[in-house]
Amino acid sequence: MDTTAAVDRFELPASARAVLRALATDGPATRPQLSTALALSRPTMSVAMAELSRLGLVEGQGSSRGATGRSAVLYSLAPTAGHVLGVEIGATVVRAAAYTLDGQEICIAEVRLPSDQPTVTPEAADAAAGVVRTVREEVGARYGPLREVVVAAPTLPNVGASGAGRGGGGLQPDGTVRITDALAVPDGVPVTVENNVNCAAVAEHRFGVARHQQMFAYIQVGVKIGVGIVLDGRLMQGANGAAGEAAMLPFPWSESQQPRRAGLEHFLGSDALMERCRAAWPASGGGPVPLDAKALFASAASGHAAARRVVDEHAAAIGRLVAAVVALLDPGLVVLGGGVGQNQLVLLEVRRTVHELTWPTDITIGGLADRATLLGAVHVALTRALDSMT
Repeated sequence: MDTTAAVDRFELPASARAVLRALATDGPATRPQLSTALALSRPTMSVAMAELSRLGLVEGQGSSRGATGRSAVLYSLAPTAGHVLGVEIGATVVRAAAYTLDGQEICIAEVRLPSDQPTVTPEAADAAAGVVRTVREEVGARYGPLREVVVAAPTLPNVGASGAGRGGGGLQPDGTVRITDALAVPDGVPVTVENNVNCAAVAEHRFGVARHQQMFAYIQVGVKIGVGIVLDGRLMQGANGAAGEAAMLPFPWSESQQPRRAGLEHFLGSDALMERCRAAWPASGGGPVPLDAKALFASAASGHAAARRVVDEHAAAIGRLVAAVVALLDPGLVVLGGGVGQNQLVLLEVRRTVHELTWPTDITIGGLADRATLLGAVHVALTRALDSMT
């Protein structure tokens, strides 16, 4: 099957759609197992399986022996049923991964950016195009058509391939609208831009420390900040798709200072952290000033007094943001992520600060490390691909 062609379109009967989704989400199964799980009669199951087989969407892969001792063919999605791409445009790295429709990783590629990119710059969009090209060349024609692409980026989400934000194109930074053209995917393949923090929250909800949680907040702190909110098991997006844009909280907020746009993000971002580190570093006896946040936290963990003071003060500031989220949402669980937020030294001080300012709340670091955003983009792509097929 030529993956450079436009994605194939077809209409499936309801029974075939149900079987396809079951195999994609629950894994291989026999016809009797599917009939029982989906409440489908044997004739209906036979028709559904025949249609899916004709379209090359399912195939038999051996047999399974049931309780009666009889063997039944075990069915799964066919390798050529299709695949999706998840793309992450981060501040320091760009990644792309291809997955089969039943959630198996095919391949992944990444490239480091030469400098921090707090927004989706044209350079970052070009880097995304490069890693997507690398992944698609590796995938080739072995896994059927590309069915969906989801790009996780530090921006507001869009509603489709046009690149227009829910609140209007002016809400998205330069470079975002260029993504859909830069990726050069086949005609007819939907490309959707999603907020990177929301994607990370989805991944922690599906695969990480927030599994089975109906309500929690994911707070990312790194080069930028953001909050992903899950309520009643669903991601909260807001009227403009901007729910959780903590960067826009008024800061500073006092009688002597006027808030400025994205002032909190500037204060809590890693660039400002390192500015404060350099200003607080002792002129003598303190050794060389750490070059980046990673080196600062390493020094603090090794017992360097000046480094630990800077880290503790920054963690307390993060704790105040977490306390604000707790006060507004009472989420029950807060998951910390990002290059700075997921550090154990930050966690201890955040817990202390939140307990002091609000009430006891379960606070932990994410379980997916730096793969959360990409895995979230993949999961959203898989969900949308299956929705379009079923």
